[in-house]
Amino acid sequence: MLLAPLTLAPLILALHLACGQLAPSSQEAVPPRAPHPTPALSEHCAKVAPEPSVQEVAPGVWLAQGYDLANTIVIATPEGNVVVDPGMSPARARGVREAVAPHAPGPTRAIIYTHSHIDHVGGASAWADPGTEVWATDAFADNFFSQYGMFLPAEARRGAHQFGQDVPDEALGCSGLGRRPDLVAALDNGTVLPTRTFSGQAVLEVGGVRIELSASPGETRDQLSVWLPQEQVLLPGDDFYAAFPSLYTLRGTLPRPAEPWISSLDAMRRLDPQVLVPSHTAPILGRDQVREALTRYRDGIQWVRDAVVRGANAGTRIDTLAASVQLPPRLAEDPDLAPLYGQVDWSVRALYSNELGWFDGRPEALYPLPPDEQARRTVEMMGGTATVVEAARKARAEGDATWALHLLRLVEDAGGGIGSARVDDAGRTLSGPDLNEEIARTLEARARSVTNPNGRAWLLQDAHERREGSPSPRQPTLSDDFIDGIPVRLVFDVMATRLRPQDAMGVEESVVFHLEDPAADYVVTVRDGVAEVVAGAPLPGTPAPIAEVRTTAATWRRVALGQQTPVAAVASRAIQLDGDPMALVHFLDRFDRGLSPSP
Repeated sequence: MLLAPLTLAPLILALHLACGQLAPSSQEAVPPRAPHPTPALSEHCAKVAPEPSVQEVAPGVWLAQGYDLANTIVIATPEGNVVVDPGMSPARARGVREAVAPHAPGPTRAIIYTHSHIDHVGGASAWADPGTEVWATDAFADNFFSQYGMFLPAEARRGAHQFGQDVPDEALGCSGLGRRPDLVAALDNGTVLPTRTFSGQAVLEVGGVRIELSASPGETRDQLSVWLPQEQVLLPGDDFYAAFPSLYTLRGTLPRPAEPWISSLDAMRRLDPQVLVPSHTAPILGRDQVREALTRYRDGIQWVRDAVVRGANAGTRIDTLAASVQLPPRLAEDPDLAPLYGQVDWSVRALYSNELGWFDGRPEALYPLPPDEQARRTVEMMGGTATVVEAARKARAEGDATWALHLLRLVEDAGGGIGSARVDDAGRTLSGPDLNEEIARTLEARARSVTNPNGRAWLLQDAHERREGSPSPRQPTLSDDFIDGIPVRLVFDVMATRLRPQDAMGVEESVVFHLEDPAADYVVTVRDGVAEVVAGAPLPGTPAPIAEVRTTAATWRRVALGQQTPVAAVASRAIQLDGDPMALVHFLDRFDRGLSPSP
């Protein structure tokens, strides 16, 4: 029902797709299934995902790079270590801790999360010792649980595409910001929830080392930066790394407004650090070099933001803006702003929609034809399926995979969906697997020229799934402490979206939940396929409850997560019930429980 890293376990199938009407023509060479990265991507990966190493970037500040998607930074003190961003999974984090131990022995006194993305928090259990404090901003919990909550199945599926979970290493090389993540290992979620949070600024001192924390919203709302004034070292988290920033991420996320990000970078510039140690990519050494890097980075973000504002105010459509906005030469030539993680065009679309929404003023967008009808009419006008497919093949053979992909998706959409069978105007059946193979080859052809690892991974993962099928989701391992940290209000919010409407039409029933530890009341009403969740007293017009449930928040979390059945909870008296037990069971059976909803 809730909460998991953005992971899906790999599903390896050996399916052989039959050749048929859409088999490649004899004139077209069959492209390799896993194109090698472009030279620019290979060079970038060598920098951001080097052989694992531990280096001292300033006195007592150790950087572990190349072990995982994110760097881990260890601040060594005479009384123990402070660990900044402990990695994505306990398995990889244990390797980092072993590698750092000869340089920085001793217990972990504190863990600092620069932000709530799983690649920065999921390995915490491997670093935490008895009494270890875990620091984050006050916004951490809301940001963490909201991003891995209501839209978890969608984000998990999209995250698997962004990281190319089934794409071989030799076809990608890196994630764009570091070593490719181990998505299976990340199912063992080692996140330890913060024990110390703050807003604004906070200071901790360990072993005579002063560590200043500042809320620095940017890539996330809960981002913080770490400043070591004695060493003049700044740890910016993910507000800076050597690639164009991820103002939009393909997996989908909450909006990332430009203005707070720019302000955070300007606050960092005011510190005038000697050393910059980001949580992805290599450190920057030297005051002048750090000044230039931070200045150009914030200018790159502002340039794109300003171009979107100017274009929107001039009435320019969003597609035109995305195609036309470019960084000026001074910034475009900066390797730290190369489109090797984020991209300018993706960012333009995100910044526009964050402020003005999906509608860009084109009247034809208000009342469009359904996509399948639009595609069907277009394909017919172009001469029919066979003509369009042949044109797509020709375009691909000539190196224009973008146009070929557009044409093939028209054919697919005209048939009503992925892999659906259809008949061309000569009466010949074109099978779904054949069309999937044709599209898969075109995706791979397009990927050959793509430098951005996220875009490249998405194309190649989609090609893989068209041949092999989509992998089945696997459930992560969640500790009891982690489950108990889930805000109970989020459990009920997500519950509303997990109603199966087909099982609830014509139903009007309510159940009252009285929770303890912490005390809270919720009323859940099912009304004609809609689940209404109300905190506190029932709203006027709510039907009399069929049952009242009295239990602890901890028990209800486990029932909602599918770790305990309602029947077992009632039988064990973990749930006290006023009302008919079978009526409650029937009510709850209309909802999907667990981490993922039913397909």
